[in-house]
Amino acid sequence: MNTKKATKRALLTSVMALVMCVVMLVGTTFAWFTDTASTGVNKIQAGNLDVQLLMRNASGAYVNIGDSHDVIFGGENSLAAQNNNQDTLWEPGKTQVAYLAVRNAGNLALKYNILLNVEDGGLIGALDYVIVPQGTKFGDVVCTDTVASWDAVKADAAKLTAGTFTAAPNGCLDEIAHDKAKTNETEYFALVVHMDENAGNTYMKKSVSIDMKVVATQAAAENDSFDNTYDAGAAASELKQGVTISGIAGVAASYDTIQDAYEAIKGMLVANSGLSEQPLSAEAFNAFFTDGGKITWTIYGNQKVTETRMFSFGRAANRFGEGRHITEIDIIGGNSSAALDLTAVNGSFALPYNWWNVEDSANTALKCKNITFNGIKSMPSAIYQCTLHPTTYEFDGCTFNGNLYSYQNFDVDMTIKNCTFNAPANTQYAFMSQGLGGTITLDNNVFNNYTRGVNFERATADFVITNNIIRSNVSEPDRGAIQLTDGKSFVVTGNTVDVNAGNAFWFHNAATNADVTYTISNNDIKAPYIGYYGTSFDVNGKITSSGNKFNSTDTTKCMKKEATVAEATNLTAIH
Repeated sequence: MNTKKATKRALLTSVMALVMCVVMLVGTTFAWFTDTASTGVNKIQAGNLDVQLLMRNASGAYVNIGDSHDVIFGGENSLAAQNNNQDTLWEPGKTQVAYLAVRNAGNLALKYNILLNVEDGGLIGALDYVIVPQGTKFGDVVCTDTVASWDAVKADAAKLTAGTFTAAPNGCLDEIAHDKAKTNETEYFALVVHMDENAGNTYMKKSVSIDMKVVATQAAAENDSFDNTYDAGAAASELKQGVTISGIAGVAASYDTIQDAYEAIKGMLVANSGLSEQPLSAEAFNAFFTDGGKITWTIYGNQKVTETRMFSFGRAANRFGEGRHITEIDIIGGNSSAALDLTAVNGSFALPYNWWNVEDSANTALKCKNITFNGIKSMPSAIYQCTLHPTTYEFDGCTFNGNLYSYQNFDVDMTIKNCTFNAPANTQYAFMSQGLGGTITLDNNVFNNYTRGVNFERATADFVITNNIIRSNVSEPDRGAIQLTDGKSFVVTGNTVDVNAGNAFWFHNAATNADVTYTISNNDIKAPYIGYYGTSFDVNGKITSSGNKFNSTDTTKCMKKEATVAEATNLTAIH
């Protein structure tokens, strides 16, 4: 019996195994044939547009002066360019030559213009200039061509003129688009400046400031799926002259000049309200101001400011009723030659005032970006701002050919960053801040050839001075490059000071806030003397200092006001 049961179990097991095999066989019979294919990782990489301005130094090498902000005439790197003559004193018949170059350091084709920004200090009528091309080379090869004499190039010379203008247009560095091996394509040229032999005594002690800029845009060289014309209009705006306005209803697409824009919109404003303190209903205000009271000016080329209230179209007051204000005026450079000539308005312009000191008031903010200010003397300002709120001032990427005296009888929230300050002859302070409180920030700016550097005097304000370059070869021997006169707090960090005379720091006897704190750290200092304080309180106990570097700076002596001989400094806490 047991044997029969075992036989049955074995038979049953065998049948089940056979069924499973059949099922598996059937399953495989109905499987689809499969395979895969895929590409590698497809990376879309944007190209790099990178232009450099180079200058030949004393050793004959070309160095990048665009990043270092080195000067062309009068700087250490310009020895060879000036025939080993470092001085910048001119006399009739003198000629200076700077050997320069424009390099395509990126991997995209580019076209460029060479711009000169000229600020006249009375000498301009006696000067001629010419830009002499000297050929194109690749890689690390340098140009050895020289200008033989003024006579050899004067046939192509032109009179130097004030303002910002294109001195050499239509340069092109596009070989990288045709041959990727042709890197660092470089075009060499010489800037030659000559003083007229017949210049008379009227030019004695006069000066001219010359700033060079290279502006690069895409060149129509690279191809897409159709042709190489997709970026043909990339540089069109660089040649544009004019003005556009946003934030106002019914304006033209553009105006030929800032004067045309001002006159047209002033007429519209007069028709809607008026130019002093007339109100507008909420409906009328919103119909006229399309951006909540914000006005944006975009400037192309050099424009002349003729009215102090030009940027508010003649409107004196910013308030049109409760909650209705001109809240902000933005002035933006539309191309690299964008500049405002302020000589006709004594170096400044006005913001509309706010005479209502109530919570719903809004002071008019000023924000400027990528604009050159020619002939500037003071910060655009206004009286009668609401003291319940700080007024905002922002400058980013601007050039100030002049000085910026800043006084406000109200608190401010002021930021000046990535800007360049160029001094006319015998200009004392690049930036001087006075008034009430707020926060004033100066970051990553360059201050060139002011006799006294920068000065801060707002008893209840916080000052942040970081990553700036202050350099001068005309510094006064009894002053300071950084004058910390009066404030609530000062943070002075990461700055470079390179001046030929005087002190690096000055703590003025006009200080009134004895509760002030100073943080002075990681600065790179090159000045004859460390500094002096004349305050009624001991500043040393209020200074936190570390990581400062001193180059050829006497840290034990100072030069006092009106002194001619240095003496021991009372400033000992800056390490």
